[in-house]
Amino acid sequence: MSTLETIRQVIGAAPEQLTALCLSGAAGAYVRAVFAPQASWRRRMSEGFAGALSAIFLGGLVGHLIHSLTDAGTWAFLAAGFVMGEGGIAAVRGVRKLILKEQPK
Repeated sequence: MSTLETIRQVIGAAPEQLTALCLSGAAGAYVRAVFAPQASWRRRMSEGFAGALSAIFLGGLVGHLIHSLTDAGTWAFLAAGFVMGEGGIAAVRGVRKLILKEQPK
């Protein structure tokens, strides 16, 4: 079995919302890398990974909220994943500041 077939099986077995969050989160992280590029490729990759993770975890929460307000289905998760992928780092900082009462450094 090739790697591409394995990836297709994993994506096919995942719930539709999770697949939407992963794809749109990656797209949002890509947009962030294009419009706010870092000098270091290592930094770009870590920001992209952080954006994708925040799209999966925070995007699910925001996606459910959007879906409950608009009944948009998968489109709500696509929108939430993209926004969290692009602005995920700022969202995580905001949540940490709110919950942990962190002071800016």
